[in-house]
Amino acid sequence: MKPTPPAAAFRRITSVKPVAGRKTQGWVPNQHGAWAMLLGPYLAGVILRLRDADWQPYVIPLLACWLLGYFAFHAASLWLKAAPARRGRYRPALITYAAFSGTAGLLTLLLAGPGLAGWALPFVPLLVPALWLAWRRNERAVTGGGLTVAAASLMALVARFASPSEFLAAWPGSAAQRAVALALVLFGYFFGTVLYVKTMIRERGRPEWLAASLGWHGALTLAALVWAWPAGGPGAWFWTGFFALTLVRSWTIPRLARTRPITPKTVGLIEVAFSVLALAGIYLT
Repeated sequence: MKPTPPAAAFRRITSVKPVAGRKTQGWVPNQHGAWAMLLGPYLAGVILRLRDADWQPYVIPLLACWLLGYFAFHAASLWLKAAPARRGRYRPALITYAAFSGTAGLLTLLLAGPGLAGWALPFVPLLVPALWLAWRRNERAVTGGGLTVAAASLMALVARFASPSEFLAAWPGSAAQRAVALALVLFGYFFGTVLYVKTMIRERGRPEWLAASLGWHGALTLAALVWAWPAGGPGAWFWTGFFALTLVRSWTIPRLARTRPITPKTVGLIEVAFSVLALAGIYLT
């Protein structure tokens, strides 16, 4: 047998195989842009409550329930799409996050009243198909993205109204209409982000996806312009400019990515900046 060279033997002895970290065990979500989608609608609902001088303490544990619930959803998605022999690695994160999210949810119900549980009705038809797509290992599909964005956007209503009955009692008043309008605006922005991110990562270089992204953002910009013209207030013009910026981003960044590396983390951080701008617009307008 040919002897192993000393240098090669040293590398073999001192090398360390990578160990599955917290991300691969479901503890830490690896989607940087998801933070903006999680926090944006929730903060929008809280801002509406503050502007209406109707503060309720339930919104504090609601945030913990929402974030921990997302962590549990992420771990559940990994558990569902994993092979049966590998599901054990995700079980601790799933059980831990589900338990803490449930505890925060009970505290939220104690502060808000049992009517808050009624918001589970619109969430179930959004989250169950998303989990089914994860089980089918197709959670990255546009349908899955649309479902999770719709669920996140719904948080603007949950943070503003302590129950669906409170929301229905306020409809069609200005407070309810304002909350619905902001939820729709945020859905338009975040779903457009789903399309845009696909042009940067999984569908990079495919012209049909770039066309879908540009078409969506162009339609949002046009709708905002129609809303603002001819007698729209500052808020309408803000959203016109905001969606025009997202349209420019959706065209410019994919073109830059052709000649220079742009990491997923960079893409996510750019979306955080846009989300902060959107929240500033919600507060100011």
